[in-house]
Amino acid sequence: MKFMKLAFWALLIFSFALTHSAHGGTAAKLLYVTNAGNSSVAVIDIAKKEVVNTIRVGIWPAGMALDSSSGRLYVVNSNPGESSVSVIDTASNSVVGNVKVGIGPMSITLDTANKVGYVTDSENIVDGKNLSKTVTVIDLAKNTVKEKIDVGTGPFDSGLLGDRLFVSNAPDKTISVIDTKSNKVVDTIKVDETPLGVAVNAETKKVYVAIHGSGSIAVIDASTNKIADTIKIGKSLWFMAMNAADKRAYVTHREDGSVSVIDTASNKVIETIKAGKEPIGIALDAANKKLYVADHGDISILVIDTASNKVVDTIKLTMTPDSPYAGSPWGLVLN
Repeated sequence: MKFMKLAFWALLIFSFALTHSAHGGTAAKLLYVTNAGNSSVAVIDIAKKEVVNTIRVGIWPAGMALDSSSGRLYVVNSNPGESSVSVIDTASNSVVGNVKVGIGPMSITLDTANKVGYVTDSENIVDGKNLSKTVTVIDLAKNTVKEKIDVGTGPFDSGLLGDRLFVSNAPDKTISVIDTKSNKVVDTIKVDETPLGVAVNAETKKVYVAIHGSGSIAVIDASTNKIADTIKIGKSLWFMAMNAADKRAYVTHREDGSVSVIDTASNKVIETIKAGKEPIGIALDAANKKLYVADHGDISILVIDTASNKVVDTIKLTMTPDSPYAGSPWGLVLN
């Protein structure tokens, strides 16, 4: 419980998500950033390296996910009083829907083939205890809640692999495995202290979970739901991005100010990149060989060249007429 108070309340973020975003054959043109501090999403033109629009959403926006086929961006608003998902039409940059979910949500994962979204209901603190233990299932066609799935305490992030959703339960030290056909938990995997970000490799059927407390990555074999490997990295791991084609995974170290690069063929760390004050959210543009990192502490976006593993640019989230304070970048999504 000490971790939850420090990480979310003291740093003025109640609840993450990470959003993980990877593009294959088409280079991204826009980058969406949740500004947790001022209840907005900044739209960045990657070529111009500047904010071209600001969209007002709910209070404390954190994780996001994009359905490129429908042009809908789903933004998780993590404030307990808000506890909603804003639905944005990316063609008009306007909010076209709002869905109430469980208290203190953090992240959303989409199953676009079946038109559903899974929202982790992360933090409902009552008398010092976290009572959140659900994942909310959203009907993307109707923007309504279909049902809620009971998981472990404090579900934080999730990743979809086939018909299985892997959910990290941070204070519970477990991973819940949900069968998305029945929306039932079919397995529970014990891990080390405070699992946070989740990334999946569909080619190898492996799930990578950033373990914040032990400074390691748990590599789960999705065919057996067993931990196949443990990668020791370093302290304060948060969110992850996966590039299966290049056999690379990336993880942010928030308190350490760096990003680690993992070779998923050997499950070894091959590079550690200095990345600002508080790197959190992370998004990969594989076609352009660029990795975008939200520097929460410096109110900026770092651009990393994945060929050289060097920071090649910084996009400052400066004031605009619509947004007098850029405010605490958290989640990233590319389009």
